[in-house]
Amino acid sequence: MRFMIIVKGDERVEGGAMPEEKSIAEMADYHEELAQAGKLVDCSGLQPTSKGFRIQYDGEKRTIIDGPFAETKELIGGYTIIRVDSREEALEWARRFPNPAGEGNPAEVEVRQMFELDDFEPSESVERFRQIDPVNTSSSSMSAPTPHVVVNDGQAAIDFYQRAFGARLGETHLADDGKRFMHAALFIGNGRLFLHDEFPEVGDCGGAKSPRQLEGASCTFHLDVSDADSAWQRALDAGAEIVMPLENQFWGMRYGQLRDPFGYLWAIGSPIR
Repeated sequence: MRFMIIVKGDERVEGGAMPEEKSIAEMADYHEELAQAGKLVDCSGLQPTSKGFRIQYDGEKRTIIDGPFAETKELIGGYTIIRVDSREEALEWARRFPNPAGEGNPAEVEVRQMFELDDFEPSESVERFRQIDPVNTSSSSMSAPTPHVVVNDGQAAIDFYQRAFGARLGETHLADDGKRFMHAALFIGNGRLFLHDEFPEVGDCGGAKSPRQLEGASCTFHLDVSDADSAWQRALDAGAEIVMPLENQFWGMRYGQLRDPFGYLWAIGSPIR
């Protein structure tokens, strides 16, 4: 089940005031913890209503009304959507939500359970929503695939992915030798990547081999970014090597391919502006 944690708007938000660094850091810590626990669906702050508009309906007539809007206490300043197993779990996560106005200041958040498609009676229209909105499915639906890679140096790979792609480290488990990773979860952008070290003493580890063992990579990871040039340079600075130069391509993207120090290929692309 999904819940939305709603941050109420106030005069400060409506006035365009940006949060202080301390508040941003607290929110980052909280949302990183949500992501690492696999509970975070989406989150964002909202711009003041002066940058928005409303649409009023009167039969077939639609009227556009530009902001700002006066009723500050009824406005939303931001939201966080979580996916949990129970109302009690949602309550526990919501209790830990940082004070959006900063500690010691009055503020309010509201928590609302969201509808799932399974809450509606079966119909052709509901099935159409299942096809066009895979995120809005029941908690028992299949998740997106998570690549699980094998590397020849787990710690070095984690360090590289953090430097190159801003990866956030989640749950980890070390082997008995205290050095190699049996499991590590990394979060890159909105995606997730699992990795573990080579364990030749236990055979094929389920059949997966590292690029070093294969003497080549069998897949390419693609990253859509807003600025391909800066993302490209960051990866190069971290130690990646160029396989296909970053250039404007005929299909409308600025696109190139890199090889990381562990043999995996990464494609970076952004729309040509």
